[in-house]
Amino acid sequence: MKTLIVGSGSLFDGNLLKKYHQWADLVIAADGGQEHLRKAGLNSHILLGDFDSIDNAELEEIKAKKSSELITFPKEKDYTDLELAINLAIERGATNIVLLGACGTRLDHTTANIHLLYKLLENNIDGYIEDEHNRIYLINKTLTIKKQDGYKVSVLPLPPFAGGVTTKGL
Repeated sequence: MKTLIVGSGSLFDGNLLKKYHQWADLVIAADGGQEHLRKAGLNSHILLGDFDSIDNAELEEIKAKKSSELITFPKEKDYTDLELAINLAIERGATNIVLLGACGTRLDHTTANIHLLYKLLENNIDGYIEDEHNRIYLINKTLTIKKQDGYKVSVLPLPPFAGGVTTKGL
């Protein structure tokens, strides 16, 4: 199942959101990620989180219209809202996950979200983080990227091990 998860990080390109919204079988908004969907005129199938990042009026409207399945978590928890969304996607049978709104102005949040890609690897799920400037993969298998003029590719190892990396035509 193709799953789009929208976080509350930076997301300036409404067309990117619309493209993946059409692609996805399941759309999960992680707390403030619902705001990105609302601005683009889109809905989520599931809205989850502790709801500290979403406007109360918007949350009440969603409750009244029952436009999304709501899953509430306490503010004191051991997981970020984005991680809870990934866990739910895995439980619901996701085979591909795209994370939007997972990068932004806070390096600590962006780094934590990149590390969440380990969960996808552990569960044999293809996926990545994308924003207006980047597509971030964490891989342990062959990945072929077609050359596109004006685009750059970086290969960065993440501990504990990175080996067997070969490139051609970079």
